[in-house]
Amino acid sequence: MKPQENSIPAELFELLEALCEDRLSPLDAQRLERFVLSSPDAKRTYLAYLDLHGTLHWNAAYGADSSNFDLTVSIPTVIEGQDKEGRKSFGRRPLGLWITAASVALVAALSFALGRWFPPNDSVRSVAGTEKVVSPLVAENVSPTVAPRRSNDDLIPTNKSVGQSVVTNSDGGKPAMLAKEPIASDLTSDPVRGTQPDGLTSDVALPEIGVAAASNGAVESRPPQAIGSAPRSTQQSAQRAIDFINEHLAAGWKLYGVEPSPRADDAEWLRRVYLDVVGHIPSVDVAERFLNSRDVLKREKLVESLLDDPGYVRNWTITWTNLLIGRSDSRDVNRSALQKFLRENFAKNRPWNELVSEFVSAEGNVAENGAANFLLAHMNNDAMPATAITSRVFLGRQIGCTQCHDHPFNDWKQEGFWSLNSFFQQTTIAHFDRRDDRNGKMKSRVTTLETKHVGGPTHFETRRGLMQVTYPKFEGVSVDDAADTNRRQELAKLMTSGEKPLIAEALVNRMWEHFFGCSFTRPVDDMGPHNAPSHPELLDHLSREFVASGYDLKQLMRWICLSDAYQRTSRFGKSNEQDDPASGAAPLFSRVYLKGMTAEQLYDSLLLATGADMTPLELGDHDRRRHEWLQQFVHAFQTDENDESVTFESSIAQALLMMNSELTEHALSLDRGTLLEKVIHSRDAEAEKLKRLCLATLTRYPTPKELQTLRKMLNNGSMAQRNSTAGWQDALWAYLNSSEFVLVH
Repeated sequence: MKPQENSIPAELFELLEALCEDRLSPLDAQRLERFVLSSPDAKRTYLAYLDLHGTLHWNAAYGADSSNFDLTVSIPTVIEGQDKEGRKSFGRRPLGLWITAASVALVAALSFALGRWFPPNDSVRSVAGTEKVVSPLVAENVSPTVAPRRSNDDLIPTNKSVGQSVVTNSDGGKPAMLAKEPIASDLTSDPVRGTQPDGLTSDVALPEIGVAAASNGAVESRPPQAIGSAPRSTQQSAQRAIDFINEHLAAGWKLYGVEPSPRADDAEWLRRVYLDVVGHIPSVDVAERFLNSRDVLKREKLVESLLDDPGYVRNWTITWTNLLIGRSDSRDVNRSALQKFLRENFAKNRPWNELVSEFVSAEGNVAENGAANFLLAHMNNDAMPATAITSRVFLGRQIGCTQCHDHPFNDWKQEGFWSLNSFFQQTTIAHFDRRDDRNGKMKSRVTTLETKHVGGPTHFETRRGLMQVTYPKFEGVSVDDAADTNRRQELAKLMTSGEKPLIAEALVNRMWEHFFGCSFTRPVDDMGPHNAPSHPELLDHLSREFVASGYDLKQLMRWICLSDAYQRTSRFGKSNEQDDPASGAAPLFSRVYLKGMTAEQLYDSLLLATGADMTPLELGDHDRRRHEWLQQFVHAFQTDENDESVTFESSIAQALLMMNSELTEHALSLDRGTLLEKVIHSRDAEAEKLKRLCLATLTRYPTPKELQTLRKMLNNGSMAQRNSTAGWQDALWAYLNSSEFVLVH
């Protein structure tokens, strides 16, 4: 394979080729390691090369139809030839598919480039004013020295049209096109994030919070943290973990000379914790009660309320449904049964180790045992996807590439992959028809996950063409390969036993990323000696505490949400601008990093804010409609890990959807019960109506300058004569299309 003209040395590709052909000497391995560690470009090339090699090897070995395959990675090398129909192809793929992949990559690159044009946080302003606001409107991951300053301040639409929405500056300057303003820039988030399945009305009544006059937004002086109304034993164990987080991170800030960002005000923190815990923004009523309360323990009490709220169960049910089986629909997988299983167990706060054990060892009718749908979704291709995804999701280890060769920098070897795969070789999928006893006609098709009684080794082939055998073994512990041994049950025991099993460390790392926007390792599911965590002592301590808590998921979330670092604003200043993981720096967590809303979060938050969906939770129609709506952004790939992509978050598709779509039009409707209908027909003063719009969408009150500009627009003579409601629709449209709305900050 000959590299194209680029900055990557040709020797790197020679070493990669030797690695994939299993002829890399120890000296060559050291040279390859030096190359990979020399630059980010070299590391990306290395990862893309191995990913492509593993995909091509798997595809050739198992005869995948290239017409059903697409490629999601690219490296600066090409293999040119012809396919069986005489078409020009690269790497055994039709040219059209490569063009499609290149187009997707171009769109992604363009979206990323647009995201870099967000102004830095020290110039953050409101949607319609020139004053700085409490909650950031824009992504702060861009250093002022990198991105030119732009502002979407004072931008209020005066006319909406398809594709182009004209806005004017409050100073009367030249109109700008809001279509040019990027909607979101999720530079650090995982493509699969927290969502919620069943509805929008999980508003929390804050327990025993005293309500006083509206606060001025100043940060209150607070006593040492307490854990609200949690039981005393829970308070004590939580406080110990919180104190360790605070002390460990503070020591790091001092060591690196970093001054952390100030404490987030109530509006910013309220919106963030709602999105992170229950998957959508708070309602107007909840926001008003919380912002007006002067209870010094209101944050602690709110966390307790959210952890006991039905929205918590809905959010984490969809989060783990997406992680376990993806967003794509499959004919055999019973998504609703899996969600029922997750809802019941999250509602009980069942220990995480028990859930993992259920997923790994489950069998039976997949409609009756929802946990069986995890493996059912990944038992294709000789259980290779099941092997890779079990390791990645539950153990935080990416081992997919080791199916065909040893990893040069990791302790996972090819034999290790097939030793883990051996645990799944007894598993089979069975189908049978359920018929009506009266007439013999088929009533339904039943799918089951079964364990067949077979024993013996698992065979695999090395890159040199040698056949090898291996036996079920995990983390150095071998399992009897006799036919009467249920291997998956034994694997479940091994994965969940010990003082600090890998499942604990992987779960802590994933939860930390969910709440902070960045995990201890990047990516979150590629842990190991080749990818050292940024805070190894903290990760180790939290993992052990998580095990000691009985694998209590709510306790882990409580530690994170009430930590000093999570209480801080996402904005940064000169004292901690270097704390920017998006630029490649190791995270210090001196602030909360921005992340874009997931498609599910945005869908639910949009309808909740505007009152455009009145579907009762118990009907489930809202969940079904959202899932159907989301399918337009999901594309599944027939790869060795059953990968899929979601072309929504921080993309042009998201921007276009927010500006002009049926969903947005629905959100701006004047139907009975919607936000706009209530605002327009309210007898409140104009300023109060505008405050309600801002509070409903951005979970904060508008600034004086913002109010002034909006009122000026609403009272414009020509607009008042044309349509008295158009101005209110435009005001709401502007709030929904601000970067502040689509970001979790």
